[in-house]
Amino acid sequence: MQKPFDSEDTTEHLADSKGSSLERMLRILDLFTEHHPIWTVDGMGNALGFTRSTAYRYVRELAEANLLFQVEAGRYALGARIITWDRQLRVSDPLVRAAHSLESTFPQWGAEQAWLVCRLFKDQVVCIHQTGNLSNQVSYSRGSPRPLFMGATSKAILANMGSRHQSQLFLENPSDIESSNLGKTWEVFRRSLQRLRRQGYVLSTSEVDADVFGLAAPIFDGDGKVVGSISCVRPTSQRDSEQDEVQGQQILALADNLSQLMTALAHRPEVLD
Repeated sequence: MQKPFDSEDTTEHLADSKGSSLERMLRILDLFTEHHPIWTVDGMGNALGFTRSTAYRYVRELAEANLLFQVEAGRYALGARIITWDRQLRVSDPLVRAAHSLESTFPQWGAEQAWLVCRLFKDQVVCIHQTGNLSNQVSYSRGSPRPLFMGATSKAILANMGSRHQSQLFLENPSDIESSNLGKTWEVFRRSLQRLRRQGYVLSTSEVDADVFGLAAPIFDGDGKVVGSISCVRPTSQRDSEQDEVQGQQILALADNLSQLMTALAHRPEVLD
């Protein structure tokens, strides 16, 4: 006897199929990087282990959605919709808007420096706003993911996560913990983060880029949950350790201003002066 038509089963099957297709198409988009901005369809398929017909079908759908465009026969780059989304993020993310509004208040501590505002997305720290003149000495910029366990920028966020979240990250990332300078055992790791949390600001030297040091402070939402950080990155030759505490308190005050303005903007869509 034929099984009766079950609309819920069919809907779930379609959702699973769409989810699988979406994940695969996102993997295609992730192939496009600064170092590899243009791909052939066969190259994408080979890199991801897709059949030739599957790769061509996904690329066609992405191109029709303006997420990819053909720069020449058979070769593709990211499409115009990515640029549109990037602009929308700049004008809609309350933290980006707060950073733009307060940028003129960022201290000038040295001849060479870069200010970074980063946001936490799940367990990934991504730079969403950057200003300054040190871009040739740092390996990250707006849109670049940051290592979660390295550098002041990320450690300021990590130190202010809940202990359960910290414990989970410790268990899931043993190799990263090994090189984090935070401790190889959970107890040492936990105490290191507690110390950074009590201090408020975080300092690091040459953890991500050689001959560069960073000073960072956490940014919190209206519920007191850490959502990002602001950091100033400078050449180590410019560091004056006697100024660490003074500048640490200054960046804490700046982070607090960002937190408050971000929260206000999140509840008031119009731009605040």
